[in-house]
Amino acid sequence: MSTRLFAIAVAAACLMTAEANAQVTARSYSNGGTAISTASGRGNTRLNASSYATNGGYARSDMRGSGRNGGFASGNSTAYANGGVAISQGRSYANGWGARSHADSRAVTHGGFSRSSSTAKALGNWSNARSNSTANSWFGRSSTSRARAVDNRYIPQPYTPPVQNAVMPW
Repeated sequence: MSTRLFAIAVAAACLMTAEANAQVTARSYSNGGTAISTASGRGNTRLNASSYATNGGYARSDMRGSGRNGGFASGNSTAYANGGVAISQGRSYANGWGARSHADSRAVTHGGFSRSSSTAKALGNWSNARSNSTANSWFGRSSTSRARAVDNRYIPQPYTPPVQNAVMPW
């Protein structure tokens, strides 16, 4: 009975350790504007969201990630608005025992509208997906940028036996 309880305790500790590797940072700074930052992660993640607003600007930064089942999800999302609107959204997903995913999103504006979106997914045995997106706008202009990377969606192939060449005796 004590061996079973010990095994359950070790399994629970491993599960809690796997969920405890999330490192998430959200920062916002405003000097006469609105700055909103959101970052969330599950599993093995390293995520950062930063937003800066000045001169009546609106900056919104959002970073999400999920690095479960042995995967690792990381990413950075930054929005900077100087008298305009800047929206940055980064997503990063990882699954499988070798999957790594990284997404960077950056939106910068000086009196205009700038939107940047980045998505990276990695599923499978030896996956590695990276995605970068940058959008810059100045003085009433608009800028949009998107990047998406999907890597190695492992689909098991059916087993095909090797072909045997028949040797005919002469």
